[in-house]
Amino acid sequence: MASARLTLIDGASSGGGAEKPGDLSFELQQMSARQIWFLLRRHMKLVAAIVISCVVVVLLVQLQLPNRYEATATVQVELNDSTGSNQADATRNQQRVANEARMYRSQALAEQVVRDLNLTRNPAFTHGVPMTVQQGAVQLTKNVRVVSSTDSDFIDIIVQSQKAELAARIANRFVDSLQKMRSQRRQTWRDGLSTALDKETARLAHEVEVAERNVADFRRAHLMPMGAGSAEDYQQMNRIAVEAASTAAMSSAMQAQAAGVSRAAAMRTVAGATSPALDNLQKQYDDLVRQRSEISVQMGAAHPQMRALSAQIAQVGDALQKERAAVVVTQQTKNDTDAGRERAMAVAEASAASARAGQLQSKLNAITGAAFRNNANLVDLSILDRRAEVARQAYLTTAQRAQTVQSELETTGVNSTMVSAAPVPLYPVAPAPKKMALAAFVGSSVLAFLIVLGIEMFDNRLRSGDQLRRLFGLRTLAMLPRLEGTIGTTIEENPVITEPQSLFTEVARNLASEIEDIPHDGASQRVLVTSPLPGDGKSSVALTLAAAAASMGRRAIVVDLDLRRPGPSILRSIQHESDTPDLIEVLTHAGESRRLIPQAEPHVDHDVAEGAAPRALMPVVLSTREQIRNPAAVVQGWQVGRLLDDLRDRFDLVVINAPAILAVRDARTLSTLADSTVMVVRWGHTTVEQLRASLQMVNNQVVGAVFNQVDYEEHARRGYGDAVQFYMGSAAYYSDSFPVRQSWVSRVRHAFARQAA
Repeated sequence: MASARLTLIDGASSGGGAEKPGDLSFELQQMSARQIWFLLRRHMKLVAAIVISCVVVVLLVQLQLPNRYEATATVQVELNDSTGSNQADATRNQQRVANEARMYRSQALAEQVVRDLNLTRNPAFTHGVPMTVQQGAVQLTKNVRVVSSTDSDFIDIIVQSQKAELAARIANRFVDSLQKMRSQRRQTWRDGLSTALDKETARLAHEVEVAERNVADFRRAHLMPMGAGSAEDYQQMNRIAVEAASTAAMSSAMQAQAAGVSRAAAMRTVAGATSPALDNLQKQYDDLVRQRSEISVQMGAAHPQMRALSAQIAQVGDALQKERAAVVVTQQTKNDTDAGRERAMAVAEASAASARAGQLQSKLNAITGAAFRNNANLVDLSILDRRAEVARQAYLTTAQRAQTVQSELETTGVNSTMVSAAPVPLYPVAPAPKKMALAAFVGSSVLAFLIVLGIEMFDNRLRSGDQLRRLFGLRTLAMLPRLEGTIGTTIEENPVITEPQSLFTEVARNLASEIEDIPHDGASQRVLVTSPLPGDGKSSVALTLAAAAASMGRRAIVVDLDLRRPGPSILRSIQHESDTPDLIEVLTHAGESRRLIPQAEPHVDHDVAEGAAPRALMPVVLSTREQIRNPAAVVQGWQVGRLLDDLRDRFDLVVINAPAILAVRDARTLSTLADSTVMVVRWGHTTVEQLRASLQMVNNQVVGAVFNQVDYEEHARRGYGDAVQFYMGSAAYYSDSFPVRQSWVSRVRHAFARQAA
């Protein structure tokens, strides 16, 4: 039994945090190659339909397409810098080659080629459809590919056409048409640029003239010559100030000198004054005195000669005195005259120095005033000067730019030269059915995989125990197979009893064993069975659980408390066919419940040897025969709790069939009366959101889940990685025969296995 349990249940245990559902990146990271294969195998029909449809459509289209020829012309890009030399700069040349390739792809060049070859009148190009030059250029662009690389200066022009000769003509025409268009545009651009530069130069020259004239007019109006208000003014003011100070000092010196001259004139002596007459008289006087001295020795004083000499000496002495007095007077007069002249000259020089000092001071005052006025006007003059300088620089720059552009127009540029003309192709390049079919197969396979991945990502229906473990941390107790017929309207018709060796019965017994292993208080166990929505099969699961437990020798009873459900149900049908009291009778006769509740009877198996003690028991069903009017009062009443307490003493397993959680609140109320809660999940129908909301309603007090109505064949084909996908290998152990359609992969695998054996 333990081995069967390991084989038939999912084997996932609770624990671990739930992961985000639908997280595509997480799913892709966790997928192995085998899981991807199972993912595709789940939707093999869809994948095959997409791939086959795409390949067939592509083949049909390819077979209907006319032949197309491809001609390739190779051109080389010539790169000229400002000096006219080739290969100026590697990085810049790569950009130029890319720009040249863009020119070959341009709509304008396509229009030029259409005009040059007159393609709008060529039936092989237009296919009999009238079109304009622009329409022809659009069609030509669709049939032309321009291929270039970043590390080469070669460009390939590839043209496709239904006519081989036309393809070659168009490919070889691109270079000439580009040169023609470039020449026309360059000439137009050169003329326009030259005209614009000339106009700009003339305008800037006029602005320079106006600005300089404004500066000159401002200087003239404000009496500001060149350099006015500058450092030269301050230097001139300093020179005049120094010279004025020097002149003032000189004037003071001259006045002092004049006063000194007057005093010096008064101090001049006449002692040394002489004259020729005075000198002559002095000589005569000295000679006469010497003669008298010489003869006085020889002659006495009374000698007449002595007296004559004395009289002559006295006469010469008087004349000498008179002459000396006259000389002194003359000398004094001369001294006074010289002193007056010197004083007049000193006064005149002092007056001149004073006048010059006054003039210099006046000049200094005038220059100082002008300098201050110039300082006030210097701001406006500086603005005018800056404007004039800006206009002058702009004019010079524009004039120089005009000369540079004129020279660059002759040398700088990008040109293309045909190095390999396109020959007329001999073999068509399209259609290529095999190549396109292969491409369609690869592309459709990728598309199919993405579609399948999208379907899986947005499919929120629960199908495997791995989903319960990852998303909710919930263990899977069992996966009950889907039955082709009904489960029966009586206990005796239940598959657990009628087919004890079937797969359904084995899974049911496995479920009963899992429930028995759940910890509980006392010998008796109460289990609540519910589901998110009605129709998930919880009543069948509850009955199957009780039948499996009874077949294993446990006294089991199903208490149907899904009283709100309208219409018949399997438990009501069993209750209706039995002759035992129903649930309402037991609850209304609380004192007689022990007498009214039927006992678990042994099940007699006729295949068991005679005399052997039967181990299996028959489960008991306690339900209502008809729908009651006020089910809420019954479910929430104290009688239900007392009934369950009474059943605990008489049965080993009490299975409570509760209403669907999302339909009414009864299941949440009844969960407090049970030892554990089991959630029934309908395989392929119950969604992630429904189960999440259900778990929130019961505060996540669920010990495990049971997948009901599991399509084992489909589950195994989908390859979810659990034990169910290997059930076909052990199908011989079971008496029931589920319709198993093996895939071609399984058939090939089994054929190889048999051959190897």
